[in-house]
Amino acid sequence: MRQKRALVTPLDWGLGHATRCIPVIQILQELQCEVFLAGAGPSLKLLKLTFPSLRVFELPGYSPVYPASGSMMFKLLLQAGKFMRAVSDEHKQVEQLVRENQINLIISDNRYGCYSSKITSVFITHQLKLLATPGWKWLGLLANIVTTRFIKKFTVTWVPDFPGSVLSGKLSATTDKRNHFIGPLSRLQRGDRNNEIKYQVMALLSGPEPQRSIFEELVTRQLVASGLRCLIVRGVVDGNRIQVSKNVEVVDHLSVEQLSYAMAETEIVLSRSGYSTVMDLARLGKKAIFVPTPGQTEQEYLAKKFKLAGIAFSMDQKDFLLSDALKQSENFKGFTEYPFDDSLLKKHLSDLLSTRVTND
Repeated sequence: MRQKRALVTPLDWGLGHATRCIPVIQILQELQCEVFLAGAGPSLKLLKLTFPSLRVFELPGYSPVYPASGSMMFKLLLQAGKFMRAVSDEHKQVEQLVRENQINLIISDNRYGCYSSKITSVFITHQLKLLATPGWKWLGLLANIVTTRFIKKFTVTWVPDFPGSVLSGKLSATTDKRNHFIGPLSRLQRGDRNNEIKYQVMALLSGPEPQRSIFEELVTRQLVASGLRCLIVRGVVDGNRIQVSKNVEVVDHLSVEQLSYAMAETEIVLSRSGYSTVMDLARLGKKAIFVPTPGQTEQEYLAKKFKLAGIAFSMDQKDFLLSDALKQSENFKGFTEYPFDDSLLKKHLSDLLSTRVTND
């Protein structure tokens, strides 16, 4: 029997969907599976940089446009037609890739069209329930009906969280037996050494434009003025390192090893409350300040959840003041109680690869 082949396809909305595919790809390789990548934009570029020897295919980009202000839900509603066309187009391409490359397994992180009726197809998501903004409840119900219909086209759904939705809360609460918890996914590694503190604050920027740049400008100005030793990771895949002032260093992107070291040497992390960032913070046991992307209900929910639990202080972007946030954070314990273990993920992947599937 020849080596099994897996196609991994992350969504192109920010880098988080790509970063949490990294441990999946690494374990697939440990299990002697040949891995192919497919996607679009910066998320695919990140995986190409991380795994330069893997074969890569381009898929249509969802390319969402986010508002600088106003209702994000309404803005996304206006783009529904574009998203549906992207799902249809990527499904046709994936079926062709499966045929031409004898793919045995598809693992899709939130790409709704990346499945095949001919082989096992896995959908990874932490958000089984989409949250609507106030006044848009009807749209939230409609969105959940549509996304559930697409998810059911996959063989199985994997939730990157501890059983019981420990980190993702009501976003992934489920009783459906087709949904399996595989443990949180983080590319970062928690070292055994005691690191000296090099940075008092790390600003970890992420997410789509224009909000990423708006947040960067706000944060940079206040970090420079603070006089604290700071590192800003801009969350764009290029790789330049610059010093914007005596106390603030800026990089576009860090490798897995570099980011693991830098976060270990940081006293507190300032970031969005995206779920991939939450998993990274939990992996390294860090303290954090969250500033959710305005109008992004998932991030607003997670920020509130961890604030109420006394884990991470959070503040709205329009009210953000670094000095106040740092003072308030003294009363929060940080992500310190989450033992990570890749055994659940490895078991699920091993079970899928040991099952006789088509295209053998």
